[in-house]
Amino acid sequence: MAAIPKRKNQTAKDRAKDAATTALRRLVIPRPDILHTYLEYKQINQYLEYLAQRYPHFVYVHILGHTHEKREVRALEINWMNSENVELSPQMREHAPRLFDIAPNGRFTVPVIHLGEHCRKTVFIEAGTHAREWISISTALNCIYQLTERYTRNIEVLRKLRFIIVPLVNPDGYEYSRTKNPKWRKNRRPHKSTKFVGTDCNRNYDIFWNSGPSKINRNTYKGESPFSEPETRAMRSILDRMSTNLLFFLSLHSYGQSIMYPWGYCRDNPLYWRELSSLANSGKSAIKSYNGREYRTGSISCLTKRTIAGSVVDYVYGVLKVPMALVMELPSRELGFQPPVEMISQIGHESWYGIREMCKRSYDLRNQIARENDPPLPRPARYEATNEGVAIANTSTSTVEATAAGGDCAKTTSKKKRSKRTVRAQHENTVRLQRSFKARESQDLPEGIQALPPGLFPRQMEPRYPPIKRSGLSRDGQGGGDGAILTSRGKPNISSQMPLVFP
Repeated sequence: MAAIPKRKNQTAKDRAKDAATTALRRLVIPRPDILHTYLEYKQINQYLEYLAQRYPHFVYVHILGHTHEKREVRALEINWMNSENVELSPQMREHAPRLFDIAPNGRFTVPVIHLGEHCRKTVFIEAGTHAREWISISTALNCIYQLTERYTRNIEVLRKLRFIIVPLVNPDGYEYSRTKNPKWRKNRRPHKSTKFVGTDCNRNYDIFWNSGPSKINRNTYKGESPFSEPETRAMRSILDRMSTNLLFFLSLHSYGQSIMYPWGYCRDNPLYWRELSSLANSGKSAIKSYNGREYRTGSISCLTKRTIAGSVVDYVYGVLKVPMALVMELPSRELGFQPPVEMISQIGHESWYGIREMCKRSYDLRNQIARENDPPLPRPARYEATNEGVAIANTSTSTVEATAAGGDCAKTTSKKKRSKRTVRAQHENTVRLQRSFKARESQDLPEGIQALPPGLFPRQMEPRYPPIKRSGLSRDGQGGGDGAILTSRGKPNISSQMPLVFP
């Protein structure tokens, strides 16, 4: 950039003004192409900074924490109804809350806690928890793009809702997936005294974390303890703080092409599962009307056909009591975790149509859900809680899910883990039954009747007695038949090998 030429007889005030103008020009941040390529970690942060500079009156960047490899976990706040928005009338600005607060440590900023009529109007969207799911990060960036660069087309939701979006929860794993191993799922914190690296951040939240097995060498390793990972601690800091303001929480993943509601850790249904199903179906219908893509809806444990303990959606809905929480699995098995770059824009736009409709629907449902009246959380089928060194196992009774509101599978009774003692007892019972059957074979049977060996049908047995001859005509009309019925090909039927017994 060319420097501003100095003028003769320039005063100190004029020189300071020119220097400030030059500095502002040098601060212009280029805009990365988020719609047609997968961005690097630095490019994602660059885009967030670009938006904060271009729309400073309603966009702000928050730093939530740092990862093991010292990368920042960032959140973008999009808050149209704030006192610093110059596009609002003076009367609206006077009654609107501030844009941000200073964190207690004085180093970072944090979103403002709204009170009164502004409470429960925040939508929280997170993506990039699993490193290899690149399309979830691009879709979160598309949501940001729609709410900022195309804010005039989405002003309706901006006037009703505040948005906090974390486009990349796991930056260490994402960069490793981009450069080393595209199938990498976990974060990159190594485990002491082992050769293994990484924890599944979506199994590390503190909601029945102990239920279910977890091996350190698996992709789904849950960590040494709840919130053992810096990424989940960073998410906990903002979620716990904002819990009283959150209305709708959405977690983006791939590639199941489904919209799911809790619970994931057990097969029971939450109290307001019908409202959650209605919310999921609103997004499903919007996407189908946009381009015909068909999403599935139902509970997490139902659609995935397994239980998932320690997930962020269960934590937000079960522990923080946020009114509505969903998981959106983007398409699709044919496209994989990293669809071709030609599909990024299409998937992002179609997903935004569904997400925007779910945001509107959540605003309509806000007065129909009162989480204060929720019953205690159901226990998972297999849960171990230490009590003075004793493991206590609880089994929950399963319920049958109604399919009228979008759940497309029925629940089955939860199974207890089979111990060696149980298997041995079942084997002994089987042997006892077999011995009783053999004892029955020794009973007197009518002449010509033989007991069937186990596993054989009558036609598979060899006859012990020759066929009994009988008088009369056979099918050939010659008479003197031996009782064997001939087929059209002149061969005896297989059933003719059985002895004939007459009283």
